[in-house]
Amino acid sequence: MIPHFSSADHQTWKTVLDQHILVRGRQIHDLFLKGVEELKISADHIPDLKVVNETLQRKTGFRGENVQGLEEGNAFFALLASSRFPVGNFIRSAEDLSYTPAPDVIHDLYGHLPFFTDKSYAEYCRKFGEAAAKYADIPALLRQFERFFWFTIEFGLVQTPSGVRVFGAGIASSTGECDYALSGRPEIAPFSVDAIRKQEFRIDIMQPKLFLLESPEQLYESLTDLERKIENDRN
Repeated sequence: MIPHFSSADHQTWKTVLDQHILVRGRQIHDLFLKGVEELKISADHIPDLKVVNETLQRKTGFRGENVQGLEEGNAFFALLASSRFPVGNFIRSAEDLSYTPAPDVIHDLYGHLPFFTDKSYAEYCRKFGEAAAKYADIPALLRQFERFFWFTIEFGLVQTPSGVRVFGAGIASSTGECDYALSGRPEIAPFSVDAIRKQEFRIDIMQPKLFLLESPEQLYESLTDLERKIENDRN
C-alpha cells in the first residue's frame, strides 16, 4: 500500500526533523549521519519511499516496505531475512510528536533506513533475520532475539573517539529519546550477549537500562555467539 500524506503530515515531519537537525550531529553515530545524506532525506517533505529504495537497493540490496502497523516477531524477522525493512504508512499525531503507538514513517524511514546504507550493518541485519526466523515456532527462544534486537539495533549506544553516541534507531528517531539516553539518567551497562538476551523491556517507557557497544563491529561479530547460546537453550 502506497500511503498518501497530507500537507499537515508533511508539516509534522518538518517540525520533528527541524528539531532533530540541530542536535543529531553530536548525538548519533556517523553511520546514521552519512545515511541521511546518501538517501537525501530532508526536513522539507516526507520522502517518496520508492526514490529512497532506489538508492538503498543500489548500495546494499535492502529496501523499505510499506506496512500498516507493527510487524510482529515472525513477520518482522522474515522481512529482515529477505533484505526488507517495514516502514509504517502513517505519521504520529502533531499533538504528541514524542510518541507513536506503533512505528511510524519517522521511526522507520528516518530512524532506521539511513543505517541500512552501510553494507556491514545491512548484512548483519539480514543474517540476524535469518537466524531468528529459525525459531519462529519457539516463542521463548524467539523472544531472546527480540530482546537482543531491541537493545542493539533499536536502543543501542556505542563508544566513539568523540564520546558515547546513539546507535539504535529507536533512539535516533526521537530528540527526546536521544536527550534522555545521553543524559546520564539511564543505567549504562557494557555490551554482553548473555545479559542482553535475558533483559526484558517495555515499549511504553523511556528505557531505564541501555547497553554500550565498544564499536559496531562488536555487534556484527556477536551473532554467532548469540545463536550458539540460544541453540544451547533449546537442547
